[in-house]
Amino acid sequence: MRGSIKGRYKGSWSLILDFGYEPQIDKATGQPKLDATGKVLKKRNQKWITFRGTKKQAEAKLNELVHAAEHGQFIEPSKLTVGEWLTEWLKLTEARVRHSSYVRYRGVIEKYIQKSDLASMLLQKVRPSHLEAYYATLTMMSASSRVTHHSILLSALRKAKKDGLLSVNPAENVDAKPKRARHAVSDEARNHAWTADEARRFLDAAKAAGPQPAAFYSMALDTGMRKSELGGLRWSSVDLEGGKVRVVEQLTKGGPAPEFGPTKTGRPRTVALATETVSLLRTHKKAQAELKMKNRSHYADFGLVFAKEWNDVKGRGDTLGHPLQLNNLGEREYARLIKTAKVRRIKFHGLRHTCATLLLQAGQPVHVVGERLGHTRVAMTMEVYAHVLPDMQQEAAATLGALLHRR
Repeated sequence: MRGSIKGRYKGSWSLILDFGYEPQIDKATGQPKLDATGKVLKKRNQKWITFRGTKKQAEAKLNELVHAAEHGQFIEPSKLTVGEWLTEWLKLTEARVRHSSYVRYRGVIEKYIQKSDLASMLLQKVRPSHLEAYYATLTMMSASSRVTHHSILLSALRKAKKDGLLSVNPAENVDAKPKRARHAVSDEARNHAWTADEARRFLDAAKAAGPQPAAFYSMALDTGMRKSELGGLRWSSVDLEGGKVRVVEQLTKGGPAPEFGPTKTGRPRTVALATETVSLLRTHKKAQAELKMKNRSHYADFGLVFAKEWNDVKGRGDTLGHPLQLNNLGEREYARLIKTAKVRRIKFHGLRHTCATLLLQAGQPVHVVGERLGHTRVAMTMEVYAHVLPDMQQEAAATLGALLHRR
């Protein structure tokens, strides 16, 4: 391996890496070219790299490149930009991921990354600080959205490294998600959970709104299921006779061609239902069956427990039976029911927090509540609902005291 320098003009140099001779390849056949005697034709393999700076700096850079080449770490300079590479990466990714994931990636890339300063940067010039600067522009987004942006860039840059466009992946040591203090997680669960009285008043309003809202919100408060899990629940997973539901999937894409995927943790769970919730589900199932029968010519039946009814058919292409519009559920029916019930406005996810909080306050073991919610670790349940546990500790101390001291 040899290297040399050739001056171009003042302050500009050509760094020449000489890799020796290699066979000439016929582009049509992919095979080495031969001369008239059958001998393999060879050509000199040189890489010319433009460098601007002093001669001393050019010599130092040449030594660096020679060392990299000798250790198999040489990356040929490229003028490919981040935006150009993301477009190419997106095409490569389409066939490897679920359609819903591809659509999400494309949306983030086209709506945000391609419109940022990062997109016009040369791919090989990107450093961790550039990515951190980009993430800093996403302050109005949720932490999970910022993590999605980071995951896309991490995967795209990993592929660039694998293809020999980068020597290192600048996204590997960058964290796009600010760490939340434990008290902040617990505070959210505390602020977005109803008391038992508030939950009852809300359910009364839901029952008055019709069979589907009654069953839907009772399920949400009874089981602590996530919004996407409720949206993807099918009757085949509901055992009304046994009074339980099997949570095995979630809705990942709505509309006329819905898509379903595994739950957030990837682990199915079985949840027992309250007798009242089972009764509301029976009433709703009967009403849904009547709706299907009256509109059987255009009811899109995906077997969903909760699907669009006449009040939910708003947009073009909507029809009965389509999955519920989960992304704006909190701004429509849910918000109206809160107003009718005259209770504090909490996030839809607060129904999940309410379920867990009321169960813990009633003395249910932490691990039982965690299993109901689908938490993978008991520690997660304890961290999120830390504000409820001190009261339980006091009750435990009082109970043990009575046993030990014969009170």
